[in-house]
Amino acid sequence: MERRRFFAGLFLMVGLVLGSLFTNFVYKDYLAYGGQIDSLVLNNKDLYVSSASLLPYILFKRGKQYGILFLAGYLLQPAVFLFGSFFCGAFFLGSMLSLQIIQMGLKGLIIVLFSFFPHFICYGGVVLLLFRRNTEGNEREGTAFYGGRSFSERFSIQIEIILVILGCVLESYVNPSVMAEILKLFS
Repeated sequence: MERRRFFAGLFLMVGLVLGSLFTNFVYKDYLAYGGQIDSLVLNNKDLYVSSASLLPYILFKRGKQYGILFLAGYLLQPAVFLFGSFFCGAFFLGSMLSLQIIQMGLKGLIIVLFSFFPHFICYGGVVLLLFRRNTEGNEREGTAFYGGRSFSERFSIQIEIILVILGCVLESYVNPSVMAEILKLFS
């Protein structure tokens, strides 16, 4: 288990560094050829307005992502899938953090970090439950279905679906309110 944690941390760090380096190189080349990058967040404040049409869109988007994670977790080796997901997620985060910090400095860092709150707490729980179920499912293939299993192991899929729905509600209604308040602080 310690090797998995080490490699998970390694893939996270490598993804953050490579994402940041990629964005720094692209950003400098883009500006060198006469490009102009305005502040994405502060110029598009309407992105953080909650509405009734936002929830179905986010439910569809996150449901599709959960379905892909669910299938890939069973079809691929869970460790390979997890490390690949960590690297891709960290690359995206490093790229986004780097771009916002270049554009807005410390304000950009704060805005990016708050854009993941509170819904990514639920989504992180979903990924952890999914990974745990897939890795323990491979180790316990010969045991009885309910014998010696905890509540979270027996009802893992139901808990994951509830967390996805809760995360979608938080992303649709709570996060836009939090982001509107954060943007008011920087205006």
